[in-house]
Amino acid sequence: MFPLELANAIWLFVIIFMLHDFEEIIAVEHWSGRVEQRVKKLDRKLGYMIWRFWNINSYQFAKRDIFIFLAASFITLLKVQFMESGWAAAMYSIFLIIVLLHNAIHLVQTIILRSYTPGLYTSLLIVTPYCIYLLFALK
Repeated sequence: MFPLELANAIWLFVIIFMLHDFEEIIAVEHWSGRVEQRVKKLDRKLGYMIWRFWNINSYQFAKRDIFIFLAASFITLLKVQFMESGWAAAMYSIFLIIVLLHNAIHLVQTIILRSYTPGLYTSLLIVTPYCIYLLFALK
């Protein structure tokens, strides 16, 4: 049913998630300059929350993503090293659910702004389906 060996599928997720991060890094500066006025016209709290996250240059975004990459790699390493452990399966499943929530935020922001948000395409087309694939593979 699952053509990839589970350990390989789990490691592949780190690469897939980095493709998502690359989309964000590449798009963030151009996007923030284009939609600044639209974000600032939103409800004060909502607009501030969205703008605070996205008003950043690619270099700063990449620095922030290093920590996400390291955390994802560490969680993946623990899962693969303790493949049969219940705690590792629970930890990795929680991690995948957090990633799915992150992807949902991309979609919600896109709907609120009526505009593309960086990371939207890879989150919907690659990361979300792969998270669901892994959650089913872990059962």
